[in-house]
Amino acid sequence: MNLQYRQKQSLQLSLKLWLPLLQAPLHDLEQIFKEHSYDNPFLDCKSSFESHKSSGSSYAKGTGDKQGFIENTNINQESLYDKVSNQLGAPLFPTPKSQNIADEILFYINNEGYFEGDIEKIAIKHKTTNEFVESIRKRFAHIEPCGIGAVDLQESFLFQLSNLEVDEDLCRFTKQLILNMKKIDKFHEHHLFERAKETIKKFNSPPAIEYMNGSEAIIPDFFVEIDDDIKIKINSNYYPDIVVTDPFKSKNIELKDKLKEARDLVNLLELRKSTLYKLILIIVEKQMSFFIGSELKPLTMAQVADELGFDESTISRAVSNKYIKCKRGVLSLKSLFTNAVSSGISSAEIKSYISNVIKNESNDKPLTDQDLVDMVMKRYNMKMVRRTITKYRKILDIPSSKERKKIYRVS
Repeated sequence: MNLQYRQKQSLQLSLKLWLPLLQAPLHDLEQIFKEHSYDNPFLDCKSSFESHKSSGSSYAKGTGDKQGFIENTNINQESLYDKVSNQLGAPLFPTPKSQNIADEILFYINNEGYFEGDIEKIAIKHKTTNEFVESIRKRFAHIEPCGIGAVDLQESFLFQLSNLEVDEDLCRFTKQLILNMKKIDKFHEHHLFERAKETIKKFNSPPAIEYMNGSEAIIPDFFVEIDDDIKIKINSNYYPDIVVTDPFKSKNIELKDKLKEARDLVNLLELRKSTLYKLILIIVEKQMSFFIGSELKPLTMAQVADELGFDESTISRAVSNKYIKCKRGVLSLKSLFTNAVSSGISSAEIKSYISNVIKNESNDKPLTDQDLVDMVMKRYNMKMVRRTITKYRKILDIPSSKERKKIYRVS
């Protein structure tokens, strides 16, 4: 019985160490292992930068200088995902079900902070109603950064307004301005107009703008090359060198546990490498057409989880804050997943098509959303409703046909 208990305890310890290690961004690994080494006399963590700076790796320049990266991230080390993820608990999300749905909503929040998922699909997946999922999404109004999780700029401003302490009259009028932003000039004679306008100017647009620092370095976990074959190379420059030693020749049970923990950490670091390698290989194989110049195909985390034999939640952790470098640039793993709009057609492909046809439209007669619906249905031989096209257009931050016509006339 005692042996079984110790085995169970050991397994729990390994899982406790494993999941945070899998989810951690590449540039955090060294700090994680250093912190473990402070509490574990058997674990020696050597700086990855010192170990590799003289290696002359051909990829070192592509990843940027590590010291510069550390200077950049000291100001804002926490990612948008981590910032929001840390708030997805009680009291806003008190039950496991509400937390799971909130986590799913977070997955569909883009880099600007807007929600671009499908409420109905999330409801079906979690066996609940659209109304319940929507109520969970609207609780994001009380999460920082303010405005996160909104479907568009207007709702983002309403979320941000709800978090301000302003008098009732100003709040009511500011809300009216937000809801009528296209006709804002008609309110200019109102005595609260200037105050409301100044209030709106203080809002973040987009809501995640403080996390969109273009100068911040992104460190790719792997380098992907597509030739006659798929070549995947790990970015070893940012992996710390870990050494396990036993100077005490430990016999004490407590010390033995620490020694086992040190060995487990070394094994788990290797497991992280192999798991991410397999994950990236599957994603690249599934999205091969994208890597050679086409559009993304429908691919869900559930599909990848099924192939790897993991839970979907584990895959979600694994892709968090992970990047690859390829001919198409530095890409987040998360961006390589996309929902299917129809059989074999992804939402990313539809969005790309919409963007391209609008770029080439007539300045005198811009395409309406109904025109776009007709073109999509004809091109892809599928059913499509106008509200879906409107949603995609807003996600792409493309104005309506009337607004584009005004812009074309001015320019």
